[in-house]
Amino acid sequence: MELVQTVNDFDNLLVQVTEETIKYCLGAANAAIIWNYLEQQNCSKTEMPKSIEIFSEELRNIMGFGRRQILGAAAILEETILEIFCKKLGVKFECEMPINFPYQITKLRNQYKSGETRR
Repeated sequence: MELVQTVNDFDNLLVQVTEETIKYCLGAANAAIIWNYLEQQNCSKTEMPKSIEIFSEELRNIMGFGRRQILGAAAILEETILEIFCKKLGVKFECEMPINFPYQITKLRNQYKSGETRR
């Protein structure tokens, strides 16, 4: 289990988990394409934690999230990121379906700031 000390560490861990999950699920080449696209949309890796709504929206734009797309690939990827992130924070993964990624990350950040996620 990771020990997160500051909000900056929270953000760094979020980026790390997101990067590793995308690379693991889609491969290094596709991960690079996604991050390049996100950077063009003003959502670089360093900005992603502060621009979580843009990240989620653009991830869904590039990967799809509904019919005629890769069966909700973006939503599945976001759920996977959340599950791994919660595990690294040492908190139980609990969220309603469909996943609202920006809301869940904001909720975790607020819990973290208030000390609720620290053990």
